[in-house]
Amino acid sequence: MPDISSETVVLREQELNLIRRPETKNWQIHYKIGATKNWYRKTSGTPHLDEAKRIAEDLFHEARVLNKRGLAVVSKKFASVARFVSERFKKEVNAGTGKKSYADYHRAIDSYLIPFFGAYNIDRITPAIVSEFHRWRKEKVGYELKASTQNNHNAALNAVFDYAIEKSYMTESQRPGLKNTGGATQSRGSFSTDELIELQAFIQQWSANARTERSRWLRELLGLYVTFVACTGVRPGTETEDLCWKHIEFVQKPNMRVIHITLPKGKRGSRTLIARNELWALLEKLRQLDADFADMTLEEVVASKSPKLLFKLRDGTKPYNLVNSFADCLAECGMSKGDKDGKARSLYSLRHYYATQRILEGVSFGQLANQMGTSVAMIEKHYSHLKPLMIAEQLAGAMPDAQTAEAEEIRRLAQISPVRADVMSLITATTGIHITLTEANPRAAEELEKELSSAAIKKQKR
Repeated sequence: MPDISSETVVLREQELNLIRRPETKNWQIHYKIGATKNWYRKTSGTPHLDEAKRIAEDLFHEARVLNKRGLAVVSKKFASVARFVSERFKKEVNAGTGKKSYADYHRAIDSYLIPFFGAYNIDRITPAIVSEFHRWRKEKVGYELKASTQNNHNAALNAVFDYAIEKSYMTESQRPGLKNTGGATQSRGSFSTDELIELQAFIQQWSANARTERSRWLRELLGLYVTFVACTGVRPGTETEDLCWKHIEFVQKPNMRVIHITLPKGKRGSRTLIARNELWALLEKLRQLDADFADMTLEEVVASKSPKLLFKLRDGTKPYNLVNSFADCLAECGMSKGDKDGKARSLYSLRHYYATQRILEGVSFGQLANQMGTSVAMIEKHYSHLKPLMIAEQLAGAMPDAQTAEAEEIRRLAQISPVRADVMSLITATTGIHITLTEANPRAAEELEKELSSAAIKKQKR
């Protein structure tokens, strides 16, 4: 509270004053209620001191009653509070310090919450008004928004209420209950390996037919990006936008070389995943896009821990949006929806493809959840129907007899698992680099060579 001036009238010591500033004729009421340290201000609307005293006393007594009832002493319009919260979200998003969801929140506030709730006093919003908002929103967009979108709206609305409670514009008891009337989000359309290989063939032709050099670069990068997501299961966008060469590491194991990828930014922060050795061919193509790496091998680039982005155009610039480019690509080649399920496809369909492939390969739900940065419950929810396929051979009871055991063993070594063969075929279609068995699994190749030599010796002895 500033020092009392000659234009100040003290009505209640440390509780209620009347102040008249030089630039105004009307008296302003300054009051404080209970143990709070905040001084509230409100104009009396009159230049007459006696009338201002009466208005100030009435206001003070009303505020004390509200405070005793646990209600907000000062009321604000929803719009004024919501605009401040929206601007705070925007600043954090622009500064790169906010969560990805903050962008959804400020759009919800500006496009839906302020247009409907704006004129209401924030401490007077009741459950009935919230229900009316649901009806209004459905009429506005023409359909019921999905549950996930409504969750974003509710989170944004609660953020506005949180700030209002912090500033004493409302109390916790005045926060209305929120609801979600949306249906469950449907799973995205899926891809088969053959469809992804067909898509890569289209992207290569699509790139060649691009009208501008930059469009050709973007489509070229898109093809590599699609296969990267399909073969690693990363979240497109969030987990790849800041991915750099320094986040890649080659680790030599007894069987093969594996690729460690540290994702700097994800849904729950940074995380590390392990990619198959086959991915080196894709990384090699990405290396070739950067002129600065022309005289370096892939191993040298990875070892250099370069801070350069992994996914960038040939001129070094970061692509603005691969989501729209992928949608355009699917529309052009007629793959916007799955042939079997009829569901719309997106970049997240590639993450779904990865999960399906790994489960069919026999990876446990726990291992997959850790690899994909999600929960076991989420994997169970979406992929439990694949469990019978994981043990299909055991259920069928197919066992080789004694006469074919040796042949079956050689066949097992010679053939890579169907799922892994799919990965190799997709990467080959994307990069044009053929991965041999020796490169894919040196140990298997060595064992195969020994078995074949042994079989040849036995045949000669007969």
